[in-house]
Amino acid sequence: MIVTCTMNPSLDYYMESDQPIHPGHTNRSHLEYYEAGGKGINVSIVLNNLQVPTRACGFLGGFTKDFYITLLEKYQYIQPNFTYTNGHTRINVKFTDGEKETSFNSTGPYITDQDMENLMLKTNRLDEGDYFVLAGDCPEYLNESVGIMLERLMNDGVRVCLSTNPAIIEQALPNHPFLVKTRSSYVNEYVGRQLDESELIDVLRGLVRKGAVNVICTTKSGKEAYLACEEGVYHAELIHQEKAVSMIGSGDAMIAGFLMDSLRSVSPVESFRFGSCCSTATAYSKGFATRDKILSLMEESVVEKVAEI
Repeated sequence: MIVTCTMNPSLDYYMESDQPIHPGHTNRSHLEYYEAGGKGINVSIVLNNLQVPTRACGFLGGFTKDFYITLLEKYQYIQPNFTYTNGHTRINVKFTDGEKETSFNSTGPYITDQDMENLMLKTNRLDEGDYFVLAGDCPEYLNESVGIMLERLMNDGVRVCLSTNPAIIEQALPNHPFLVKTRSSYVNEYVGRQLDESELIDVLRGLVRKGAVNVICTTKSGKEAYLACEEGVYHAELIHQEKAVSMIGSGDAMIAGFLMDSLRSVSPVESFRFGSCCSTATAYSKGFATRDKILSLMEESVVEKVAEI
């Protein structure tokens, strides 16, 4: 079983216009639509497109809760299993003018101790060999509770995958998370300065030595990615000659592809290759990549070893 967890999901309201945004004036769109948002949900959507079932958990509440669940009904392989809160699930506005997207993101509801305890009760049902994907930032006041939840899961043999706050990742490393997904901008922030390629590779090596089984890092531009694992450090180019449509969600697609391939392969390098195809296909698509688009990129996908651990 694969369970994805989004601690602060969003109801994303997309507005598209063929005119640039003018601050201080009324801006009108010609197309509007809603999507269920959140990094964990994004992972579930890509796995759905690959016909891999997932259970989606996290926190939902308020008047937006039912509509959010309704939006997930179009995905055959996603089973909602959310914890309901008294606060309202946030609404984020994404305005696209044809050239760039401007986002207005809300903070989200306060998660109480009881809310967190209810989530932990759901995750306690996971067992050895299951996957738990925590994707998206968590409020800092939840770091300790989330750390306790993750430690329990890993002690029970659950393969935990993390794409979240650096503080949570650091706390989880001694318990050997199956996958850590990060970005070079997060790594730069963590060490307090801009790193060159060799320095970035050293940091990724360090995460493996501290306990992570696999570490994937995408660059700030989203055009390249690195994998660090027991076998070494590997590099993949994600964006080639073709112009990307949008980089939004491409990192989440990387996680989904890596996990999907891990179900059938013992090679993290091959799983990284498949994950890279998922990331590239999503960047070339409006929305998330389809299975056919992903498979069409497999032949041209190249993964090269760049360093030893």
